[in-house]
Amino acid sequence: MFRGFRLHLLALILAAVLFAFAAVFRASRITQVQPPPTATAAPGVDEITAGPSSTPTPPPVEEQAATLRSPATDRAKYREGLVGTVGRLNPVFAHLNPVDQDITSLIFRGLFTTDKYGAPVLDLAESLTISGDKLEYVLELRQDISWQDGVAFGADDVIYTMSLLSDPDYAAYSPSADFWRSVETQKLGDHLVRFRLAQPLASFPRYLTIGLLPEHALRGTPVSGLAKHPFNLSPIGAGAYQLRELRAEASGKISAVLLQLSPVYERRGESQNSHQLRELLFNLYSNADDALQAYRRGEIDVLANIGSRADLLGLPGARLHTSIDSTVKILIFNWEEPAFANRRMRRALALGIDQTALVEARLAGEASYADSPLIPGMPVYQSNDFWNAHDPALAVSLLERVSSANSDAEESGDAEGEGNAMLDFSLLVEDSDSLSGLAFDIAAQWRAIGLAVEVAPVMPDELKKRLRAGDFDAAIVSQRLGGEPDVYRFWHPAQSSTGQNYGSAAENEIAELLDSARRASNGLARHQMYQQFQESFAEKAIAIPLYYPLYSMIVRDSIDGVRLGFIGEAADRFRGISAWRLAGTAS
Repeated sequence: MFRGFRLHLLALILAAVLFAFAAVFRASRITQVQPPPTATAAPGVDEITAGPSSTPTPPPVEEQAATLRSPATDRAKYREGLVGTVGRLNPVFAHLNPVDQDITSLIFRGLFTTDKYGAPVLDLAESLTISGDKLEYVLELRQDISWQDGVAFGADDVIYTMSLLSDPDYAAYSPSADFWRSVETQKLGDHLVRFRLAQPLASFPRYLTIGLLPEHALRGTPVSGLAKHPFNLSPIGAGAYQLRELRAEASGKISAVLLQLSPVYERRGESQNSHQLRELLFNLYSNADDALQAYRRGEIDVLANIGSRADLLGLPGARLHTSIDSTVKILIFNWEEPAFANRRMRRALALGIDQTALVEARLAGEASYADSPLIPGMPVYQSNDFWNAHDPALAVSLLERVSSANSDAEESGDAEGEGNAMLDFSLLVEDSDSLSGLAFDIAAQWRAIGLAVEVAPVMPDELKKRLRAGDFDAAIVSQRLGGEPDVYRFWHPAQSSTGQNYGSAAENEIAELLDSARRASNGLARHQMYQQFQESFAEKAIAIPLYYPLYSMIVRDSIDGVRLGFIGEAADRFRGISAWRLAGTAS
């Protein structure tokens, strides 16, 4: 009776045996390949959890010291020394700490990035549409992007990140919070967002270079909570590299950070034939001397802007790459003093110093003399010969004309005149060997044309305090421009109390050009406005540009392909990392 079912019965028994064998084999295989737990590594592709998730809480750093020392760390192919400590590997806070900023730039990406000239270009955004009134920016997001835990990137991530930047509590961490509160952000679709500005701002795309955060991992977390969140030491980004492990000393202090090429990134088409450096090791040191000694011992292969240029040139088996840092050291005047509101007086002061010779004598090899308030390498940069036209005789003549005008004004009862000639004033400067020495040299050349100048070296905190209070006659300050020629915050009269126009410089043509340039939608028109600004700045001697610091990066010969483009921020040195490789390997 069962003869007809004999074959079916045998097939059923065989299937059961095969199923049991497969189950046993799977269990043993999982046990063999399961990786040891790491406290701070971002989840890998095989650890994806469907639906919303939160970042796992790592154990305290002091408990990680033993588990984070692994042979893999020592096999890293790219080894760089950084001076400082790790605080928060989070783009919302990274600007507070140079080490965080460097490492975070490799883990996270923004809607825009910058090209080798420092100009903003699309990154996580696919396309941009700007409204006719220049107030609305509609961005279509890329749909081929996933976070390093495998979850798809989308508009919710943009909305969440912008909610943090506009959170009132963010003002405690960044002055940009005031700006972000004036920007409305709206989700139009899963991959479509709209920004609405309070007024036109041509440089807005540069604001969108800030790295974005994964909403699914931080959902509902405000800025106050994010500042202490475990995510800061176990970040999940959308960049080419992800955190693999942290190395800690017995004291709990993080001494090294190891990044690895993200498996999720490798799956994308853009990663093909690029990023041959699969591991990046960053060793942390307390000071520049320790980092230099570590390089000499062979612990690291790269140092960026650490130590003097002379120190770096003395290191063996390496090449030195140099670019102009996006900073200008500039001598400003306090326009609240009538003498400095006088154009002839300011021109006399500019002509009375041999800027090129002074910079060469005090900063040989460390800086390039400045000939514009903007930075060489910017497309709008334009040099002006006036800043190198040392002419003491003409300076004396201008000072005499100022004094004569003042005398005539006093005789006619016009006490104001063109501004009383201030022949006795002080020059405020940070108390450092290079800057204070430069200030004393400038004062000596001004004394040679009849001025009595006292140099006032102060500590950095005191310098900031006095600048903000307007408590100075003249001062040497540092203006960091990044990659953006919008210098409104430095030279517009509206920025005297809230911005960095510490000397209350107020010149109508300058103000009009800066207003128009930041609203201009036409790139060529904006370019021309900034060139006119530089011409007017020199003609009216608004301030005296002194020098541009140089950015130097020493790279051992074992690494090829390094090229420095425009350095708006220190992390821009990694802009071309996709082409870096070990010496002797194919490009």
